[in-house]
Amino acid sequence: MNPHATAPFAEKIATVAYRPGPYRLPDGGTLDSYFDPYRLAGDPQLLTETAAALADLLPAGTEALAGPALAGVPLVTAVSLHTGLPAAFLRPAPKDHGTSQQIEGADLGGRRTVLLDDTARSGASLLCSARLLRIGGALVGTAVCVLDRDAGAAALLADHHLVLRALVRDPDGAR
Repeated sequence: MNPHATAPFAEKIATVAYRPGPYRLPDGGTLDSYFDPYRLAGDPQLLTETAAALADLLPAGTEALAGPALAGVPLVTAVSLHTGLPAAFLRPAPKDHGTSQQIEGADLGGRRTVLLDDTARSGASLLCSARLLRIGGALVGTAVCVLDRDAGAAALLADHHLVLRALVRDPDGAR
């Protein structure tokens, strides 16, 4: 059991990062509450505590971290600072200038890389990120998030040989 994933810690995250809804989802559904990762990332003390808690969820042998823009970037950076592990960041699409890369930061080729993000719901965006990392040569078997909304992500990822680990589960259940 992760020592940081206690009820008081989950409550602290909820107090800072939850906003009342309704909020519209990309698939057209709605949520009664919204987990705002930028409020968590904007609170230095809570981000530091969250990074330590997320680090406790990393599997043994983790060699690198990666996360998608935008919400994953501060989490990956904070966990990287906490653990000393190299980090990479995923763009939604390759830049049309500069490096023209979609994966920026550390070279992940052949490294056991953990995908970090703020929220898991259906798992579709985590799966897309994992595929991109795998195409880039990273060895990805685990995704770690702050919040699992318990809406199918773990099952979808398991179908693609990925384990989902979450710091907290949605207090309101699947939505």
